[in-house]
Amino acid sequence: MSNYLKEVDTVSKIWAVLLISIMIVGCGSLSGSRNIIPVPDENITVLKRTKGVAVEKNNIIVIVVPLKEVKEFDGFGIIIVNKTPNWISIRREECMLVQDGKVIYPLDQDKALARLGAGYKPKMPSELNADIYEWRREVNTIKSRASTKVVDEDKKISIITGSKETLYLYFNTQGNTSPIQIILPNIFNESTKEKTSFSFRFEITKK
Repeated sequence: MSNYLKEVDTVSKIWAVLLISIMIVGCGSLSGSRNIIPVPDENITVLKRTKGVAVEKNNIIVIVVPLKEVKEFDGFGIIIVNKTPNWISIRREECMLVQDGKVIYPLDQDKALARLGAGYKPKMPSELNADIYEWRREVNTIKSRASTKVVDEDKKISIITGSKETLYLYFNTQGNTSPIQIILPNIFNESTKEKTSFSFRFEITKK
């Protein structure tokens, strides 16, 4: 009788482990069950590997790429290249996502990174270099000059002539599959006082 009870207990533990494993896999599949696909537009270039978008306007290049490895939020990596002869600036907090007519601002960077865990390091998809090479190969050779990037008390990020910077934005919109629009409303030319805005549309599809 004792041996029988031990066998029952062992079988029960095995089933418990299998059930937990299935639940973990199921949850992982659920969190990654959406694709963010760019909506074609005659004024932008769709990057075929990363499903990102790229455009140049007023001597400013902007590249927006969905971060597929981020499951907790809808994450986007944004590269801004300054080809103007002047400093330009942007405030991360002014960038926005529009969905169902609602304006959603990015999550606080520190809070988003804390939620993503200590092991998470923001980075662009590895395929992006190949996408950029096919579009504007010179962009890959432009350096990010972190030593000359200035973030002032108003959280304004300044980008000097001939350099590029990368921003990472995270939005808490995982529960909604309606189309989205990413807007960078005010890239400011510090000399001419000109403001340049960029807008990109994406569709959400289930895998």
